[in-house]
Amino acid sequence: MNVLFVAAEVAPYVKAGGLADVAGALPQALRAAGHDVRVVMPHYRALRETGVPMEGPIGASFLPVGAHAEEQRIWRATTSAVPLYFLDIPAAFERAEIYGEPDDARRFILFARGVMDAMQHLREVDGWQPDVVHCHDWHAALVINYLKSYYAYTFGHIATVFTIHNLAYQGQVHPDVAHLAGLGEGGLVENGLGPGIANSFNSMARGILYADVVTTVSPTYAREIMTHEYGERLDGLLRRRGDRVTGILNGIDTAVFDPSTDRYIAAPYHAGRMAGKATCKAALQEACGLEVNPARPLLGIVSRLVEQKGLDLLHGVMPWLMGETDAQLVILGTGQPEWQDRFLQQAARHRDRVAVTIGFDAGLAQRIYAGSDLFLMPSRFEPCGLGQLIALRYGSVPVVRATGGLVDTVREAPDGNGFVFHPYDPGAFRDALWRALQCYRDSAAWDPMRERGMREDHSWGTAARQYAGVYARARQLIGRA
Repeated sequence: MNVLFVAAEVAPYVKAGGLADVAGALPQALRAAGHDVRVVMPHYRALRETGVPMEGPIGASFLPVGAHAEEQRIWRATTSAVPLYFLDIPAAFERAEIYGEPDDARRFILFARGVMDAMQHLREVDGWQPDVVHCHDWHAALVINYLKSYYAYTFGHIATVFTIHNLAYQGQVHPDVAHLAGLGEGGLVENGLGPGIANSFNSMARGILYADVVTTVSPTYAREIMTHEYGERLDGLLRRRGDRVTGILNGIDTAVFDPSTDRYIAAPYHAGRMAGKATCKAALQEACGLEVNPARPLLGIVSRLVEQKGLDLLHGVMPWLMGETDAQLVILGTGQPEWQDRFLQQAARHRDRVAVTIGFDAGLAQRIYAGSDLFLMPSRFEPCGLGQLIALRYGSVPVVRATGGLVDTVREAPDGNGFVFHPYDPGAFRDALWRALQCYRDSAAWDPMRERGMREDHSWGTAARQYAGVYARARQLIGRA
């Protein structure tokens, strides 16, 4: 099939989160399976500043937004393994930030308009058009709305798939913005949305409403978002479209995340030869100013420092962790200032036990995966999670809460690869940590558990086959209510 991916970020070009990893890796896996996949994303200022190789402009036009029009030029990457097109819309993306601008709604309306223009360009100039358009998160959702409305005559035969990476971010703004997009209410009220959603312009809701198939990034999260607890006020709409909703686990790039070849870590190792992991642990302890001691369990966290990630649970168990165990803790992340400050205070209080780095450093992240014994993800909710998958690959045994993709990928005895707790409660988290630390002391149980995780296949090949099935189903469902 011909498939067009539409995403606001694509690794390695621009990355703010896990969406970029998916949009960068999944198209490659699909192309390896024989599908003609192409990708379109915004042309951010950062692309020009970092000198990403590209050719063009290969097309130019003006995009309507309300009573005005903005210029667009289309560029094409010259070194990407997957055909990749950058939409250069200066009014929208000549900015320092990817997201978080006051006019984000207008910016991504222009992006959606630009995608429609790029599709016409590809058809008329390259003779290529997609069988399926696969849009990711709210930034791309209006593409589906346009395909099913203004552009239905031209592209109504094209199937649409909408992937929710995190339902909490919906692109919801004041209803007056609808006139910029040229889109009316479009069925949101009659599809059961509450007044807080229906009386607004909600891009995520429009993607869910109009897509032929809706996917999310784990089977458990697909079920969770249909509940009031996790549905972010869209659970009613999702339940009404429940027969179109499915969950597919993300994969990881097993070439990038490979402890046998990783250039960032102190020594190579693999499941059959683990000596290098001890070297990596010692190097991480030394670099972080911790006691270099192979007997001490070393706990790692690589995360956004936001409430969603269960930081209140971690903060709640710190007195016990520091007072009643000999564990060390290394944290890498950035996020809400209050959480950054709280853990920096912990590092200052326990200089020989806790190390915190604020920011993101890809090399340090790899060294934490390689050097830690246990990897902590006590998330309040987690659509999929990549950290636990990378940790498994590097032999860092995950301790996770039973939510979303975490419970889909981490399991305890008898065939366990990690430790799982259920209630969102500091006591439950502490109990899971205690079980993990006890297991760490028992090599007869620890070594097989760690090896099981390292040998699991979490590559993108499995996900690519499942997405191909979703694309085929979406083509069958075109035009059906």
